[in-house]
Amino acid sequence: MDRRGFLRRSMVGMLAGSAAAPLWLSGCAAPAARAALGTPAERITATSFAVLRSGGMARGAVVGFRDGHVLTCAHLLDGSDAVPALRRADGAEAEARLVARSPRMDLAVLRVPAGFLAPPAAAPALPASGDMVWAAGAPGLGHAVAQGHVEAPDAEMPGFGRGFTARMPVLMGYSGGPVVDEEGRLLGLTAALPEPGAAGAIAFLTGADLGGLAGGPRRVFVLAIRRAGAEAERLLASAG
Repeated sequence: MDRRGFLRRSMVGMLAGSAAAPLWLSGCAAPAARAALGTPAERITATSFAVLRSGGMARGAVVGFRDGHVLTCAHLLDGSDAVPALRRADGAEAEARLVARSPRMDLAVLRVPAGFLAPPAAAPALPASGDMVWAAGAPGLGHAVAQGHVEAPDAEMPGFGRGFTARMPVLMGYSGGPVVDEEGRLLGLTAALPEPGAAGAIAFLTGADLGGLAGGPRRVFVLAIRRAGAEAERLLASAG
């Protein structure tokens, strides 16, 4: 296995739902929408968020991109030939079709019925260190919304892309889900949770202390939505 494959398997395992999990652990979007009430994540979970299910189980989440398309993390689709099914907060479901995967970042574009999810408002700028952020996901157990703060506002992870890191108590099932700012604007997608000791896995571009990566498993890598969106547009143009 090459280094990129090793990093991908070791870092996403704590975020993506296990394919062996029993059906009663599979999440849906309603818990995230309820948990987000009164938080900046309220609107996005209600209108632009859905749980990605494959093989009858929740594996992560998707976020609306433009009408008829959604974005998610490509690693959620690895090793599965099943057609992903999406479930919104109101219980409505739709099948999704893979349009393209990015060869440069942990990103996949899926086609969905028009009007299924609304494209959320994107944050106008990168976050700053210390900014508060909120993430939504589809964990089998535990909180479906997590609050935290930005740690390194500009970071790059090989095989995952470029974005930022934050400290948040995220759980399995948050992959592909939205991370928003205090105004509820989309900052990016939860992509990876580096394991303790993986200091070399992230190249911080702001001079952050790499040694701090060994301090715990709650350092989350978030794929920046502006970069993900630009890549998605390129993929859609290439796909015709």
